[in-house]
Amino acid sequence: MEEMEKKRPELEAEQAKLIEEAKKKPKNPRDDLVKFLSEGNHPVEAGLRHEKTVKFFKEAIDRGFVHVKFTDTRGGTELGFSLDIGASDIDSADYESETGKVHLEGNLVLDYVTVRCIADIDLETLTGQGHLIQREE
Repeated sequence: MEEMEKKRPELEAEQAKLIEEAKKKPKNPRDDLVKFLSEGNHPVEAGLRHEKTVKFFKEAIDRGFVHVKFTDTRGGTELGFSLDIGASDIDSADYESETGKVHLEGNLVLDYVTVRCIADIDLETLTGQGHLIQREE
């Protein structure tokens, strides 16, 4: 124990040095998820629990609540939100033949920030592009 106490100042100095070095390192832009997803478009896919099928995706749309997964974040970020039917375009796609695209919009809170999720998803692949817009609410 006495030996550890003798090394304590040395260990504390080393720890302080490591903390200062960490502070100097540039932060990864993905650390601020809202900011990252608000800059440009990002790859997305329909977030479906059971099977990734148009049938299940259409059922979620009909319920008015969908999940969209942003695939270019660490581990992926799946966001669920109520559809803003007035701003979304869910009628242009052909669900029977699984063709066309749907445009989804809705509000949610991510990391204590109110955001609007906007995503365009191709029914053939259930993938597309999306982004967030920070809301002033």
